[in-house]
Amino acid sequence: MSLLQDLRFAFRMMARTPAFTSVIVLALALGIGANTAVFTLAYAVLFRGLPFADAHEIMHLENNNLERGRDSVGVSFPDYEDWRKLNRSFQDLAAFDGQIANLSDGEFAAERYSASMLTANTFRVIGQAPIRGRDFSEEDAIPGAPPVVILGHGIWKSRYGQSDQVFGRVVRINEVPTTIIGVMAEGMEFPSNDDLWLPMRREGNLTTRSNRTLEVFGRLKEGVSLEEAREDMSLLAAQLAEQYPDTNQGFGAVVKPYNEEFNGGPIRLVFLVMMGAVGFVLLIACANVANLLLARSTQREREVSIRCALGAGRWRVIRQMLVESVLLGLLGGAVGLFLAWVGVRVFENAVSDVGKPYWIVFEMDVYIFLYLAAICLLTALLCGLVPAIKASRTDPQSYLQEGGRSAMLGAGSRRLSSALVVAQLALAVILLVGAGLMVRSLLNASRIDAGFPTEGLMAFRIALPEAKYEAPETRLQFHDALLERLKAIPGVEAAAFTSNLPLGGSGDGPMELEGSVLEPQDRPEVRQVWVSPDYFSVLDARLLRGRTFKDADDTDFVVVNDRFVERYLPDEDPVGKRLRLGSAEDRPWLTVIGVTSWIRQNSPDDPQVDPVIYLPYRQRPFRFLSGLVRSPLESGALAGPIRAEVATLDPNLPVYDAMSLQQQFYENNWPWRVFGSVFSVFGLIALFLSAIGLYAVIAYSVSRRTHEIGVRMALGASGRAILRSVASQGGRQLLLGLILGIAGGLAVSRVMQSLLVQVSPTDPVTFTVVVLVLSAGSLAACLLPARRASRIDPIRALRVE
Repeated sequence: MSLLQDLRFAFRMMARTPAFTSVIVLALALGIGANTAVFTLAYAVLFRGLPFADAHEIMHLENNNLERGRDSVGVSFPDYEDWRKLNRSFQDLAAFDGQIANLSDGEFAAERYSASMLTANTFRVIGQAPIRGRDFSEEDAIPGAPPVVILGHGIWKSRYGQSDQVFGRVVRINEVPTTIIGVMAEGMEFPSNDDLWLPMRREGNLTTRSNRTLEVFGRLKEGVSLEEAREDMSLLAAQLAEQYPDTNQGFGAVVKPYNEEFNGGPIRLVFLVMMGAVGFVLLIACANVANLLLARSTQREREVSIRCALGAGRWRVIRQMLVESVLLGLLGGAVGLFLAWVGVRVFENAVSDVGKPYWIVFEMDVYIFLYLAAICLLTALLCGLVPAIKASRTDPQSYLQEGGRSAMLGAGSRRLSSALVVAQLALAVILLVGAGLMVRSLLNASRIDAGFPTEGLMAFRIALPEAKYEAPETRLQFHDALLERLKAIPGVEAAAFTSNLPLGGSGDGPMELEGSVLEPQDRPEVRQVWVSPDYFSVLDARLLRGRTFKDADDTDFVVVNDRFVERYLPDEDPVGKRLRLGSAEDRPWLTVIGVTSWIRQNSPDDPQVDPVIYLPYRQRPFRFLSGLVRSPLESGALAGPIRAEVATLDPNLPVYDAMSLQQQFYENNWPWRVFGSVFSVFGLIALFLSAIGLYAVIAYSVSRRTHEIGVRMALGASGRAILRSVASQGGRQLLLGLILGIAGGLAVSRVMQSLLVQVSPTDPVTFTVVVLVLSAGSLAACLLPARRASRIDPIRALRVE
């Protein structure tokens, strides 16, 4: 019954002070909402894992070679077979390799899909089975067996109308006649956001132990720990290295949880930093609310004294105060839940098409609600406990004897209040520094200099099926014919092919300059890009020396960029120099025939532009190439004609990723765009809460010092002196908060260093802007109540009480 009385009284107190209640609920809502939203995201990315039974048992396995500085290396098929047969830790092991699948059937237009080649036991290892048709059998994996395919639910629904008539139908997958044998459940896209699956067969390159291209995973045996599995696989890798020294020497085995493989590294760091950031937001909100409740507890000393005089015990007073703070926490949690839901939906829309693993679903389940309930309760207790204990210590006899004239915070409470304000400001500095660095990174990534004018450039990709274009000559014939057709499209000024688009990375390998005395292991790794002759003119790159490729160039020439010359031939004429690529001693010598201005090949987060060697694409005709077209027309107007020209040459060959180069760069910048925005929101919340907290404390102090200020002004103190006196209280707290915050910001920014794009973790511009912005907001929060204090009418103030 007494608890119901406490609740009714708490509601009356909240209704009596709506402004005070609104500020506290808003502060709590921002802190709790931000924490709930980020926990929802982090839980989905880092903890929920695969949507299969006992998913914690599924591990990812790969090689490493620490002698060569390689932490992550694929697995060869022969090694996989030995691992599967000889390991003692796993129920079973399976393997897969990502593929591109061009699907055509003579009925609908050819389309490109994401696919994987799987060992026949893959779906059984993860405990999944087709919902229609059958699974792969071991017979399907025998070389020479009839090709079969299992479709994803999306293809079955969109392309074939969920008809059971497709089972047994023969379609063409990469020009190979293939029989549809099954379809997986809706939402099933394991392992790599796949649309369809093909059986893996030990043939071609898969027969060699040095061809390390496979991803391996397995399910632990019951009772086997991760550490035991790691020890077992390490011993097995050492055994294979001794047995096959030519191919396995130096290669170890790495075992980790499956989700960690695909959501570790930078992604894991980003979400951990986000968790830390919202933790700071919640601490700022708690400090803010605790300060406000502490101030109000002093205001309510008369009420508490009367209740104590009437017989209320200390625990009764504490309980009443805690009921009020818990109720405020619940209200803040309810509003925070809505803010969290909005934040999660906005984030989900922002990353819906960036290629995140399909099993990451941002949804609020029972664990999220338990987390929300926990932080609501914990926040309410943290905020209300100290003010409640302070209020319960009121001496009713002394207070009532003095008439409750000038209830002020005691010395200890004033120090606590000041410490809370300083903590808010310091945490706000740290958050704003992190937000500022992420925003600087976003700006740097979005305006990165690619080394050439990007306007009017469109890119697209094609993948030639090996079954139809196995011979290099057939690939060259197709590429040459398509280039001529592209150049003939009205509005197209130039067209070219490249193995790797600018800012899209590239292959690399050891390079040896003629006359070099470096040992093979010490030779530098240099980026290598294969291009058609018009590549440099399409990108409008400047020719600095020599010439570029001609159609007749075959295997003997290369072009380098100016960064290559600066690093490797700084004092020599590069034209005519010879170099070799790779590690074999019988490699041919290639002659440098030209030097071009740099074109950025590495990603925006690399501060320096890398040296690049360009080779004629005729030297190595790839099945996968990217096309570049320069035209004043919009990319949307060009996509159709390009697809039509490709279809003219091969109606079963789809074109994909057709968009302007600027749009592609924009999409590639999504991590900095999304996370930069998230950290900016955190910083703004921190700034708002800190300014409100400082304002509330100073305003409360002024309201309680009205009589004192009136006396001082009656004795001759000027309004300016009063203004300076009141503002100095906030100024001291601001200065101490800035000092502590800058020190904390320097420490935290170094943790974020790997996430930054061409900005130092100690960037003076960011720190200066943060100090100025927080100082301006905080001083404004101080000056408003200080100015009101300077205008107090001393006669009216002296009449108070």
